[in-house]
Amino acid sequence: MLTALGFVWTLPNTLIGLVLGLFTFQVPHVRRGILCFDRHIRGWSRLVRRFGYSAQTFGFVMIGAGPIEGRLFDHERAHVRQYCMWGPLFLPVYLLLFLGYGYRRHPFEEAAVRRAGA
Repeated sequence: MLTALGFVWTLPNTLIGLVLGLFTFQVPHVRRGILCFDRHIRGWSRLVRRFGYSAQTFGFVMIGAGPIEGRLFDHERAHVRQYCMWGPLFLPVYLLLFLGYGYRRHPFEEAAVRRAGA
């Protein structure tokens, strides 16, 4: 029930992820309830790599600059949980915190690193 509510609450973010995922020009696959675009590096996923990231998550969509596996998947899945909590507020709050803390000290990123390492 809570997962269903989280999915509905973050649906706007998932739609953004779906649109950006389509710009990777690949067929997605579902892994543990999350839509993944991580089979090829092209389109949007090439930009993900150019920005220096391994993956990006938008709601229930992960876009990878390569296969999203292991700790990386766990890290990105922690972001899915954060999206479920924050819903449509996630992206604006993330951006504000990014401006204040940068990427490495970002509270959402630190929490995802801790969760992936647990």
